[in-house]
Formats: sequence, structure tokens, C-alpha cells
Amino acid sequence: MHNVVELRKINKIYGEKTPNPTQVLFDLDLNIEKESFTSIIGQSGSGKSTLLNILGTLDRATSGDVIINGRNTKELNKNELAELRNETIGFIFQFHYLLPEFTALENVLLPYKISKKPITEDILNRA
Repeated sequence: MHNVVELRKINKIYGEKTPNPTQVLFDLDLNIEKESFTSIIGQSGSGKSTLLNILGTLDRATSGDVIINGRNTKELNKNELAELRNETIGFIFQFHYLLPEFTALENVLLPYKISKKPITEDILNRA
């Protein structure tokens, strides 16, 4: 199997240019293989949400490389990152953030409608 996500020497520092910076991730290396199951566990404040935000390209690491399907996210501009998120990464948030005027199915299919991609029978079955 090959890695779908690879993190190399990830560091995250909040307030880097302030007198009291806080480092929450330290030289983190992580490989996630295709069709594998990975759990991220830890105490409150240990950096789990920060790690997930970096994995999901919602935030950038202070240093290190995030490689998703062979693409280093450092090399992607804002639009390319949005496309990568839309086509590659799925999020399930603790609080659902669904649009109340749509059904659950319509919420799931919304990215396809926005990108004007056809909604095939396969996509409907997976949704």
C-alpha cells in the first residue's frame, strides 16, 4: 500500500513572533496508508485539533511538509488547496455545521453542485 498522507517534521508554533510563543507540534512524522484506520488521541490541549486542521489543509504548519496523494501542500496556492479539500478530504466535525434549509443528502452533495460536477448514480449511492 502507499501513503495517502505523509507528514514530515511538522512543527506548529502559535504566536511565533510574540514574546511568548507556544509550540504545540514538535517534529511530527506521520504516514497514513490507503484504506487504513488511524486514531488521534490525547489530552485536552495536546494538539489534536491543530494536527487535524493541518492534515485537512485548514491551517498550515510553521515548518515541515504535508504531502497528500503525492502533492506537497506547500506548493499549492489557495485555490489549489480548496480543490484538494473538495476532491480528496472529508470532514466530520463534532458539531455538524449542516445548512438547515437542506436535507442531509443535499448537504453532502453541495460540493458537487457548487463545482457543477455531474451527480452520478455512484455518487448518490456513496452519499
